[in-house]
Amino acid sequence: MTLLSSSYVLFATLTHFISMHFLPLFLLSLIQRRVGFGRVCVISAIIYASIINTLIVIDANFFATNRFHMSLMTVMLFDDATYFFSGLQFVIMIIFQYYLASEIGKSIKKNSKQSYLGISLAAVTISTWLYVQGVHIWADATYQSSITTFTRYLPLFRPIHAKRDLARLGLIDSDQLREKNLSQEIKNTELLYPKNALQCQSDAQSNNVLIILVDALRPEMVNDSMMPNASKLFSESINFENHFSGGTSSRMGMFSLFYGLPSTYWRVFHDNLKPSLLITMFDESNYDVQAISSSGLGSPAVLDRTAFAGMAKINLKPLGDSESTSLKLVTDRWVKEINQSKESKFFTLLHYDPPINEVNPTESLEINNKFIRNNDVSHNLEVSRYTQSIREVDKEIGRLIKTIKERDLLKNTILILTSDHGYELDDYQENYYGHSSNYSPAQTKVPLRIIWPSKDPKKYSFRSSHHDIAPTLMKEVLGCSNDYSDYSTGNSLFDQKPWSYLIAGSYDSFSILTDKKTITSYGAYFEVRDENYNLTKIEDSDYKDLEDAISDMSEYYK
Repeated sequence: MTLLSSSYVLFATLTHFISMHFLPLFLLSLIQRRVGFGRVCVISAIIYASIINTLIVIDANFFATNRFHMSLMTVMLFDDATYFFSGLQFVIMIIFQYYLASEIGKSIKKNSKQSYLGISLAAVTISTWLYVQGVHIWADATYQSSITTFTRYLPLFRPIHAKRDLARLGLIDSDQLREKNLSQEIKNTELLYPKNALQCQSDAQSNNVLIILVDALRPEMVNDSMMPNASKLFSESINFENHFSGGTSSRMGMFSLFYGLPSTYWRVFHDNLKPSLLITMFDESNYDVQAISSSGLGSPAVLDRTAFAGMAKINLKPLGDSESTSLKLVTDRWVKEINQSKESKFFTLLHYDPPINEVNPTESLEINNKFIRNNDVSHNLEVSRYTQSIREVDKEIGRLIKTIKERDLLKNTILILTSDHGYELDDYQENYYGHSSNYSPAQTKVPLRIIWPSKDPKKYSFRSSHHDIAPTLMKEVLGCSNDYSDYSTGNSLFDQKPWSYLIAGSYDSFSILTDKKTITSYGAYFEVRDENYNLTKIEDSDYKDLEDAISDMSEYYK
């Protein structure tokens, strides 16, 4: 470990725990000085300090076992012995904090002269905190995993990320930095991924893979009126009608797709620059691996540090100056690539981000769909804006069809249409639009249509998920004979094994979806909703799914 890494670990730990302990106590001291209530403030400080220290000890033990921090939802799974020892720990802390407060009080009375010690310590702490955040901003932007991997060990630690801002200001060149990083070997010390060495053997006749990923695409949109080109192309396809993403954001949805793992692993894969085994094995099987995105796959998807880490052919920034221009350039770039390429096999991701901020919503107002409401102008405009942006993507799919037919690609190419997450259109009359705001089916359910040479078109209605896509391709295309559990929590789609629960995530929360409940953890609190996404209560029958999900969330750590 370098001197910089060592100093970062030391200062990050000190400033974080000082902030957790003393910032609330500082606020209590201000109340005592300005308002009074000295005895009440002292008692509150003793109780707070005892609670925070008890929680830190419990969390440290929980993290040592599960490799992620506890939340209120996980606390529900503690056994009686854990609750007993936690209570005992709290009593011990109360006694310790009481005597500590007494000694501090005596010291203050004895040394009544004005002292600048407190101000000096505060200044040093603030300066050190700024240093810690500055180092992390630099490390995150320059792929210094020796520093970024440490952040997940501190509970509630939220370091600042500013890579996009630094690039926009011209202070860094993200493409140049990533190119430099491609030659670096990252030593992973945290992950058990895969659990066992992969046994894969693809043959010369293996198919190409082309994934058309339309950002925020609802399954209902793939029809003749909304997306006529896509509907026609996938009219004779394998249709998984009850398919769910593993996230409600691009970052987590794509993570679940390429890794086949719960999105709660995202941070450790990101910090360790650990690519998806799916992508790695396609690369090692001599596939031409590339990803083309209209909005760029840097932030927020961060595929340059996760699934496609180490892959050269991926764009981090938008392709053009506008959303609409970038959309067209995805198709242009792929058509140029495919026309210039040799006969080598390819694995390609085409990511189309609908230009929702640039379309004219009135163009789609006359299209009949189930989301339009009578006498609700603002809602109908939101629906039409979304619809028109999806129709703009469909025009590009129409251009793709032309090249696909000209090159006769359907005879040897697996063509996949899906999305990273859904898009809510106030489905539950709670004024939710877009994504990343809850875990309702509107935001988690996505289309999955596959044209697969040698496989007949068919509709499947069992509950499938993005966790199943990587195992499917690993087995069917790359010839991997390992148990799926060596690298994924999913199964092959063609095993037709429905999930009993699915772990889906967003930026600061995760949810366990079962066939009857959606149990979402927001850290300090959780909520439970029924199949209609109405609030309900957790029941004894739900605890087994919670326990199994917690096991999945820790299974791939060393």
